[in-house]
Amino acid sequence: MAIGCSSGNTNDAGVDGGPSCVAAPSCPDAGAPSYATEIAPIIQEACVPCHGPGGSAGFYENTYAAVHAQYGNMLEFTNSCEMPPLNGPQLSDAQRVALTAWLRCGAPDN
Repeated sequence: MAIGCSSGNTNDAGVDGGPSCVAAPSCPDAGAPSYATEIAPIIQEACVPCHGPGGSAGFYENTYAAVHAQYGNMLEFTNSCEMPPLNGPQLSDAQRVALTAWLRCGAPDN
């Protein structure tokens, strides 16, 4: 098991959408953030430690195709602050907004 990998976030302060769990409410009018320059680095830092080769999660998120295949689940768990788990790498508010905005736009390969 990779260090910091577990299931679910028990951060009650953020689960209700409070200040520690901000998210984009919809796809921005300006369009999705860039996967290549904004989203891939977030995923590499916060998701791949568990959802990558050698990680403890049940599926990998180390390629665009793998991420896109999971984008509905990613939106649900990122938006509810269940991912990343508290003992894993955490997203800043800006990272969580960018990731959820990209996911709400359909997770384009842009």
